[in-house]
Amino acid sequence: MTEMKALLRFPGERKIALTDCPIPAPGKNAVLVKTACSVISPGTEFTQANQTHASLLQKAWQRPDLVALTLKHLKSEGFGRTRARVENRLGRPMPMGYCAVGRVEATGENVTDLKAGQRVAIAGMGQANHAKWNQVSVNLACPVPDAVPDRKAVFATLYALALHALRQGETSIGDRVAVIGAGLIGQLVSEAAHVAGALVAVIEPDLSRRKIATRESRAADFAKASDAPQSRFDSVYICAPGKGNHRLIDDAARLCRDRGTIICVGDVTPNGRRKALYEKEITIRQVRSYGPGRYDPNYEERGEDYPLGHVRWTIKRNMQAALDLMADERLDPTPLITSEIDFADIADHFTKGPDPAQLATLVRYRYAENVPLKPHAPSALTSKPARDHVRVGLIGAGSYLGGGLLPLLQKHPKVEITACCSQSGLAAVALSKKIDGLRMYGGADELLEDQSVNSVIITTRHDSHAELAAASILAGKNVWLEKPIAIDRAGLDLLREATDRTPRHIFMVGHNRRYAPMAAKLRDALPTGVKQFHYRVRISPLPDDHWLHHSDEGGRTIGEISHFIDLIMSLVDSELNELNCYWIDRAAGDSIWQLRFADGSMGEVSYLHGNRGEPKEVLEVTAPNFLASLFDWKKLRVNGRIVLRNWLGQDKGQAAAIKAFAGAVLSGERPALMPSIEDEINLMARILMAANTANAQTPN
Repeated sequence: MTEMKALLRFPGERKIALTDCPIPAPGKNAVLVKTACSVISPGTEFTQANQTHASLLQKAWQRPDLVALTLKHLKSEGFGRTRARVENRLGRPMPMGYCAVGRVEATGENVTDLKAGQRVAIAGMGQANHAKWNQVSVNLACPVPDAVPDRKAVFATLYALALHALRQGETSIGDRVAVIGAGLIGQLVSEAAHVAGALVAVIEPDLSRRKIATRESRAADFAKASDAPQSRFDSVYICAPGKGNHRLIDDAARLCRDRGTIICVGDVTPNGRRKALYEKEITIRQVRSYGPGRYDPNYEERGEDYPLGHVRWTIKRNMQAALDLMADERLDPTPLITSEIDFADIADHFTKGPDPAQLATLVRYRYAENVPLKPHAPSALTSKPARDHVRVGLIGAGSYLGGGLLPLLQKHPKVEITACCSQSGLAAVALSKKIDGLRMYGGADELLEDQSVNSVIITTRHDSHAELAAASILAGKNVWLEKPIAIDRAGLDLLREATDRTPRHIFMVGHNRRYAPMAAKLRDALPTGVKQFHYRVRISPLPDDHWLHHSDEGGRTIGEISHFIDLIMSLVDSELNELNCYWIDRAAGDSIWQLRFADGSMGEVSYLHGNRGEPKEVLEVTAPNFLASLFDWKKLRVNGRIVLRNWLGQDKGQAAAIKAFAGAVLSGERPALMPSIEDEINLMARILMAANTANAQTPN
């Protein structure tokens, strides 16, 4: 196990600290970079620091959408579960920094254009962090020319932002440009505009900043907008902080010529008096970070580039242009470095607060020795009864685990959570603050080598489920795998192969609904013979950038539908003969699934987007002289009588499922209610076949 230091902010504790973290393993489309230096951008990063120190009420005011989501969970899940969700979210640390430079130490399997030992400039919040090691998407890592030293290359990300701003303003040779604000970003925009051949004027009240901006007669300078010539400029770039400040737009409008352009580079409220905007027919444009590709998960996470002929200037191409211009000595950020600190002192730097005299602070990283990265060699261990305790390693520690499963695992007297790994390592850090002695790993390979771990719980993204489960089986671990167990046939084959190569072990899928108290009550009440099940599931839309929309994640329906099919199967004491899917809107996931059993029983799951306020799940069971309804896991009615009610929220069976898994691991015996791994594989195979062969029509 290898660890590093990273600068993290902890919203729940309202502090910023240099913290021990596991060194992350590079993902398939990423590289692992050993940081040489990073740069602190005071405007953005001290704003983040202030947000971290804000009270809970101030945070709620800043994010009313999260407050609304919390109230929704409170209504459906009750106080205890909602509190766990909030604590999990606030307890998760957030990295700081977004521009750095270093050397590639390892590459993901899909990375072909970067190699170990290569110097790269790296970009992006959550990726190019103030940390000794960073896992960075291949599209946010750019090779550094030999002629550019690290102290200059570290500015590639910030220059990319400036270049993208100029492209938004369509600035060209001979244009007259005004830059309002000569902070770090304003300095870079004015310098880049000068190099592009524009005639630049800088408006900044601070004399020392004006002197830096006007060095070598690069720009004219004015202390305030009223001193600059009016109606003169083709473009006005607002690089001063102006959230809620309408005067910035008004000042920029007065400076613009007829049909000029205002470009909002910083956090500027794009509001102003209509008169000047209307009479001059001024265009207002926003700058979205470093260029096309930003906030696109296909570009940033999956490493998919935009074709050059369609998108000339992406994030990476802007970074490369900046590095080339630095190599050609046309751009030089050195005068902007107003202080330098060692990485060990970075937390103190933020504790002191912003210094108005500072522009960029260069952070230097020192290493006593190289940290070895050891390869993983999976061991073929035999899974044996744990006898005393279930010693759990968590693979993945997202919101569902932290806010749902974790509190229940901690309550079980025979479960010890001993190790954890997560994609970035930050979720593992959050858990280490809740669980004494927790060992943090940078990847699943390291965790699976831990001989003290006898069981793993896998709650990662869906495309990794089968591969991680197969590796866990081969490592001799008992496995709890969240649904779906696979998203394609290749994943199922991987699981079958792993199962065939190892002795019997406990393998459980997180189909918790079959273990719920209401499901048990309903099961006991069901009559023998033919029954009809109608399961209405109403889903809410996901954000457009949600990871479940990625094509390689299998889609939302494949990720969730097995929950509901499994519950019906657990209530029918008969073999499933037929499973059919009818797509209503495959892209959205809307579908109807029909089940036919050997005893003549039938089931239907209508999995559709619903109206706001509708219950998510309603299950109705009918048979001769029998009617039961399960209403959103809050109320169970059988033949007109309420037999079970959850007053404090929903109980979907997670606690009972954990109890069943722990009991199976301790005894080495699978309980009757727990399907075998062969049954789980066969069910998922039928779901995939039904989904892929379904037509686009609703059933008759």
